[in-house]
Amino acid sequence: MKKSLLTLSLMLLTAASGFAQSTCKVLGTTPDIDDGETIYLEKLEKGLSRIDSTVVENGQFAFSIPATKEFMESTILVSHRRSLREGASTRVIIEPDATLKATLTYDYKKCRVYGSPLNYINNVYSDKIIEYSERIKQLQETSDDSKEKEQQVEDIYNEMVKYQQEFAYQNLDNILGAYLVSSYSMVFDKDFTAKCLAELPEKWNDYEGIIKLREALSVEAKTAEGQPITDFTMPDPKGKDVSLSQFIKKNKLTLVDFWASWCGPCRKAIPGVKALYEKYKKQGFGVVGVSFDSKKEAWVKAIKDLDLPWPQMSDLKGWDCAASDLYNIKAIPFTLLVTKDGTIVARNIDGEELLEQRIQEYLK
Repeated sequence: MKKSLLTLSLMLLTAASGFAQSTCKVLGTTPDIDDGETIYLEKLEKGLSRIDSTVVENGQFAFSIPATKEFMESTILVSHRRSLREGASTRVIIEPDATLKATLTYDYKKCRVYGSPLNYINNVYSDKIIEYSERIKQLQETSDDSKEKEQQVEDIYNEMVKYQQEFAYQNLDNILGAYLVSSYSMVFDKDFTAKCLAELPEKWNDYEGIIKLREALSVEAKTAEGQPITDFTMPDPKGKDVSLSQFIKKNKLTLVDFWASWCGPCRKAIPGVKALYEKYKKQGFGVVGVSFDSKKEAWVKAIKDLDLPWPQMSDLKGWDCAASDLYNIKAIPFTLLVTKDGTIVARNIDGEELLEQRIQEYLK
């Protein structure tokens, strides 16, 4: 079997330095991937970056990976791509001096990695998540559109999140727990996340995911209910620089709607917001849109197609939009409800009915 480039580089490094570096070997089988196909070793971090590759021979592949802090704390995948839309992958937990056996297949239920304690634990976790996902999928595929079905889906989802929290808490001493706490903070209960951060072992203080989570929570605390807005300036559709505060000062109450032309849920929510705007605008209710678009043409077209009557602004930087870091926005649609003096009175209100209740409360 051909050695991968990473393996050869590792051998050269060992020979030059005169000491053996701890490695993690991955020996894989590919039940439904042909010989000659390329298997990739990838790192998941704001998208996928390829670390190495090798070729399937006799239904097998192999990687030798440095067991460094970087790799042990990263989300590492072995994967294959049939096309841009179709791929198979499985996560590998890197552990020093381990020899792991991986099964990479397009039957995702059978993708597994064995050979170390953490990979075994990860298999248990993955099996449980697959079980929940299958239950949700089966319900969604039925023709029933009743509220009872929606409630059943929501109940299963909540059950899954509860399991994820329990699993994370039980594994705070290893990368699986630290990863879940840092990656699912938007889903997990805030009090639970705070508890985990307080009880995390000191070794995770320099883990990038935990560092970013603590920074994000600090930002969120500064922009929580009762706090003043953090102002920013961006161009409007005509290219003129405008500030968030200048729109807020014009209304008794302003809904700041963070959205994008490509965001389906954002577009779906707009008719409800428009109805509230028309109903309460004479009482001092206003709306300002902040777009996470990156292409001006798409942004301007959406404003026209959706017939949005309120002011708009965007720096056209997509997810690198300045507002994302200022308000710790990880998903859209996202909203802020702000009084005339710039005080945030609600953050990311969920549901048109609840939003109207808050509007009525402040426009009495």
